[in-house]
Amino acid sequence: MNQNYILLVMLISYFVPIAFVYYNYNRYGAKSISSIITSEEPLFILNNEDGGGGIINLFSTNLLQTRHLIAGCMFIMALFTIFYEYQRCKMYMNSRLWSLFAIIVLLVGIFGVIYIPETNSLHYLFGGAAFIAIIGFMVGHTYYHYGHSGHTISANLRIILYIQILFMAITLIYLLQGMHIFTIEALFLANFAVFYLYIHFHNCSSSLSHSSR
Repeated sequence: MNQNYILLVMLISYFVPIAFVYYNYNRYGAKSISSIITSEEPLFILNNEDGGGGIINLFSTNLLQTRHLIAGCMFIMALFTIFYEYQRCKMYMNSRLWSLFAIIVLLVGIFGVIYIPETNSLHYLFGGAAFIAIIGFMVGHTYYHYGHSGHTISANLRIILYIQILFMAITLIYLLQGMHIFTIEALFLANFAVFYLYIHFHNCSSSLSHSSR
């Protein structure tokens, strides 16, 4: 399957949680992304004055919680991401599977963050695993492309990696000080997306240049 199509599905399935998180941030002024995606609030509640919304509200309260919507979209993204990374490892990395392993750790961390409330210390363990997986993924690819893709690609990846490390350090400082971390978390994830897309388009351009020879 064409990796461009796989990436498109990944982006579409990821767009819904992003839009939902952004909407709720503007609405409630959340302290962190986690405070939104772990919410057990129902997606909607019907007016029950006429007695007609009871069953639907019960269904919404138990099954249509915010975190279930986020997890459902992330599950779709996870399936295609694993498939995408497996193809990447086979097609561009001589079957080196460390990249796939880093993504699996990241996905496990994300689902742990979604379903474990912030009041539980395990929430931060899964969050830390996700952050470390992202940094590990970026370090690994920066080092790999240093030896396989030339100075320019490696230099650009290093710049994005250094920015990511800075964002992570700021996030940790804010957490220790009890400050709001929503904005810095969003920047951290956006920077990772830039890194991920940069590698994708580099691989695509390299593949096209080889096929044209």
